Amino acid sequence: MRARTNGPGAFLGPGLLAAAATVLAVELVHAVAARCGFPGGRGGGEPDVVLVLGHPSRRDGTLHPVQRWRTEIAVRSSSSALLVFSGYAPARGRSEAAVMAEHARRVLGVAPGRLRREEAATSTWDNIAFTLDDLAAGSRIAIASSPVHALRARRYLRRLRPDLAARLVPADDYRPGERWGWKAATVLYDGARSLRLRVGPATAETSEVAGRGEAGAPQG
Repeated sequence: MRARTNGPGAFLGPGLLAAAATVLAVELVHAVAARCGFPGGRGGGEPDVVLVLGHPSRRDGTLHPVQRWRTEIAVRSSSSALLVFSGYAPARGRSEAAVMAEHARRVLGVAPGRLRREEAATSTWDNIAFTLDDLAAGSRIAIASSPVHALRARRYLRRLRPDLAARLVPADDYRPGERWGWKAATVLYDGARSLRLRVGPATAETSEVAGRGEAGAPQG
């Protein structure tokens, strides 16, 4: 008598393998990104300035999980660095920068003197361009976000200020298994964004500045 092979169990093995491969692929992309974009290598010690890239708050103005993640990365990257939070203020409510800075102060215990806010940036390019003076004050600069997003920001800094890009050091941004769902979302967002810029019309500026992501998506 022939065994049945077309039941739900027949697809369990391949399904599990596909899921495991997806998890590993996303982790690998972020692990590699965390090691790239450092002109002087990955050494250099703790940063003395950390730029925290913005992300939209929740619709009610409260801290978004991605904002929490980026703030935690910044705080654990250095015990003494100046933390520069960048992110705009909507028509109503507090800025992204203010929401993240408050979390750093009230929940993570960062002293107010270590916090600075930039509240006009509406894109990753703006996050870099609008904080150049703050970054210039540091001898070792780190960028806090998911590894893939932070890599893109490091490339922007290299375009805008190669001299400052030479001061880049790693943030503590990659930990295996951490925030896997948001890691996957970042990979999908940056992958789709890169494809869109390659196949669509672009100018010298819009090819690098995709504008603002939707609420809940990584800031572009």
